[in-house]
Amino acid sequence: MLKTKTQQQKNILNTIICVLPDNRPITSLQLVEDYEKCPKNFQVINKTYDQDQDADLWRENILFGKKTARYLCQSKTEGLPDYILETLRVIGDKEALPEGFSQLTRTADTEQKAWRKKQLVYRLAKKGVAKQAITDIILCSRLRQAPEGFTLAGDINGILICYKTTLIAHRAPPGVPSRQSISDLEKTIEDLKIQASQEKALYPVPSEILDHDYEQLLPSYQLSPKRPAPKPPAYSTGTLNIHAEMEEVPFVLNPALCRYSTEIPPLHVVSDTKLEYDFHLERQILCTTKTTNAHNTNPFFH
Repeated sequence: MLKTKTQQQKNILNTIICVLPDNRPITSLQLVEDYEKCPKNFQVINKTYDQDQDADLWRENILFGKKTARYLCQSKTEGLPDYILETLRVIGDKEALPEGFSQLTRTADTEQKAWRKKQLVYRLAKKGVAKQAITDIILCSRLRQAPEGFTLAGDINGILICYKTTLIAHRAPPGVPSRQSISDLEKTIEDLKIQASQEKALYPVPSEILDHDYEQLLPSYQLSPKRPAPKPPAYSTGTLNIHAEMEEVPFVLNPALCRYSTEIPPLHVVSDTKLEYDFHLERQILCTTKTTNAHNTNPFFH
């Protein structure tokens, strides 16, 4: 069951990969006589782009005998390391090979002559210096011009060979500073040092700021409080220990306020008049309370 599920996931992933466009650059080309014998890691182009017909590039009409065919194969992983296809061109079979171009002279599966009348040549470029890269090649049997987004390389026996390119952006290497720029930089730094020393002489920093406002603490210097930390109280309520932040802090008037005379207004003096209150409500509440402790007595009934 697990293997079946894993295989289904792989099939779904392969389907998605096939649908998505592959914009990787093409790195190598081959030619085969039998499209079923396409080399490993190559993809054969055996159908035309516009009519889905046989994409044979030999196209020789033979009534009797074995049919000869040529099919183009492309790869995006094989070939010379760090080299990609930059451009394609169709030339005559006996035409001189353009400078910098390569050609396919034999079929990869049968070692037969690759072309007749016309041939396809290509130019490789190193990835770091290539201006463009070929990402797709199509063959058309009915169209007389390249589809939108493609460039025409030429035609071989009535089959148009078109390719798609993408520009390659290169980051320019950092420039090496010249001797003149280094000298200018050193002069600028020296001028800034002179300007800083002149400003320091014109606007000296007060000594009291240097002595008191900013102090450098040495690693051996230890900060310690002027008074010991308060001891926690001995009592506790449940699982919470209650600490008073103001414990053992002396309540002293600021000496700066002692020079001001302050008069405390007299408090209201309670007269000697006897208060008349019979605690009738409290007696009713206590009478309705039943206690099971024989040692507790009600003070209101003494």
